[in-house]
Amino acid sequence: MAKALILSGRVQGVFCRKYCSNYAKNFGFKGSASNLSSGKVRVILESDDEQKINKYIQALKQNPYGFQFYGRIDDVSISDHTGSIRGDYLF
Repeated sequence: MAKALILSGRVQGVFCRKYCSNYAKNFGFKGSASNLSSGKVRVILESDDEQKINKYIQALKQNPYGFQFYGRIDDVSISDHTGSIRGDYLF
């Protein structure tokens, strides 16, 4: 089952979707990232490996590889995602 992550903070207009894509590819995830009208970003990952997803979230918060990102991620909520993987930015 896929997981949906909702990222809060300064996440729109700061290369967040590309940033999430870079880390997703690094972790071997396929999915998408989309800007939401609430000012948040939704990331959908084709995975149910919670340990790997938690490592991905830590990487997003800490940016150990120094990928380009001009914002900040204050909070990430996780939920199950059913349906197709679609969004603004596919990876």
